[in-house]
This record gives sequence, C-alpha cells and structure tokens, in this order.
Amino acid sequence: MERFSQQQQQQCVKRREVPTAAMDDDDNEQQQPMPWPTKRPCSRATQEQVQRDVDRDDCNSTVLAIRGYCRKRNMPSDVYRPVVRQDANRCNGGKFRLTDLIGELHRVFAEDRVNVEYVQYLMESYQSDPAEWLKYAKFNKFRYTRNLVDAGNGKFNLMVLCWGEGDGSSIHNHPQSDCIMKILAGQLTEVRFAWPEKSAVDGDDVDEDDQQLQPMCEIGRTLLETDGVCHINDTMGLHRVENASHTDKAVSLHLYCPPFEKCSTFNQQTGHETMAKSTFWSIYGEKVSKVNYIHIVYKLFA
Repeated sequence: MERFSQQQQQQCVKRREVPTAAMDDDDNEQQQPMPWPTKRPCSRATQEQVQRDVDRDDCNSTVLAIRGYCRKRNMPSDVYRPVVRQDANRCNGGKFRLTDLIGELHRVFAEDRVNVEYVQYLMESYQSDPAEWLKYAKFNKFRYTRNLVDAGNGKFNLMVLCWGEGDGSSIHNHPQSDCIMKILAGQLTEVRFAWPEKSAVDGDDVDEDDQQLQPMCEIGRTLLETDGVCHINDTMGLHRVENASHTDKAVSLHLYCPPFEKCSTFNQQTGHETMAKSTFWSIYGEKVSKVNYIHIVYKLFA
C-alpha cells in the first residue's frame, strides 16, 4: 500500500493550537479553550481516493435528483451543482469553505424559487472548521446565544448559535420559514413535538376560551453530532434544541429561509403559546450593545 512521503506528511499534518472562543462575563470577554478536537491528519492515499469516488457519486446522485425535482415543478434546475467535498481533497486544497457556502447560498437565493433540499445539501457539504467560524462563536454564561453570520438577501439569514453546558431552547415554531441546522462542534439533541391539541370540557363543543390545553406530545428525539444536519418547518411540527452535556459546550450553524423576527414558544405541560422576539447576541462577530441594537436590526430587515 502506497504511503505518503515524509515531506508530504509534514505538509498535510499541521499542528494547531487548541481553538478558543469568546466568553462574555458581564461585559468582559475572556478566551476559553473549547472542548472539541482539532483537525485529524490526512489518511493514506488509497483511502483518500476511495473517499473521493464515494463523495463524487453522492454529490452527483443528489444533484441529479434535485434537478429532476425542479423540472417537474418548472423550477430552474441549472443553478444546482455539486460542490467540492472537504474530506476528499483535504491535502490538495479542494475545500468547500464557509465563505464558499455563503457565496453559493447567495447565488441560489437570487432565484425566484429555491429548492430547500439543495440548501440542505449545501449545509451537509460544508464540514466544520473552527478556524472559519470561531470569530462568530460568542458565548454567554447564562443562556445560549444567536450570532448573525450573514443577513442574506432578505430571503435567508445564517447564524451561529452557541450552547453552554446544559443550555436549551424553549419549544418553538418557525413561522412560514424553513430551518436547517448543522452541528459545528459538540453534540445537540433535537426534540420534536406535535402541535398542541385542545380538548373541550366534558367532551362537549364549547368556545375556544373554555377549551383545556393538554401536555404536548413528543414525536421524535435525535442526537446530532458534529457535522450532523436536520431540517424542520411548521408542517413537520415544533422542536426544542438542547445541549444535554454538563461538561462540554456546543456550537451550531442555522439557516432560516425566510428570516423571521418573532416566533411562538410553547409550554410543554400545557401547550400554552407565547409570542417571543428573536434577537442577536452579536452581528458579524461584534457583540451588540443595547444602544445600537434596534438601529442595526432595522437596517437588516428594512
């Protein structure tokens, strides 16, 4: 079996410092070591060739299926194309970077209609590299944070969410929007729920105000590891995302199309619905102050 030469191994295997991310302590930021591994060294040449062939076949079959989907619905199919997979080309520089993902998203969302399956394929094709997203990873010790990476063109936005140990979201919906979530570091659990049901008192037909709310029904639970991707919209149910670990942090990449400023949250025990406003902890890597937040959000959604 052919092996890399010593010089090639030295080019491929580069030692890197342990990644760090900013942790906000009140208004002071500290650099904290992050509990995920750095990149692994390149595998042997034969293994890379096999992986390259597998990735190429997967990319082509996925895009061909998406193009067929688009043709049946009279949607433009020539905008969808395979992307370079990172694992197959790590040593020769053919890497699908975060900037490539953002650029491809802008290109696709420039169309009048967009295939969400292809958007999910793009999110799956990007493989997490902390060096590319650490500047957006702003943590808060009291709650998880939403950090805007790209405001898109009004049809989508992309953000990094940072989850401390034990952090979790409320049960919530995605109003007229698709959510595609990718794990960048650590592990997250996605718990899905059916929409809450209301039952009439004594089984009779009564006004809505007299109906009793019931505990919400869990319909699925998935543990997502690094580079795992999931997709949800309101036709698929509601969900809650949580970091069940009490020792490790987690980071995720979220795409919403179209963006939304408000969503509904739900009490798991009663199904009671409450309106909540979506806010950003940081924008483009800079923490948002209370003074200029309203002005910035107005510019983003204007």
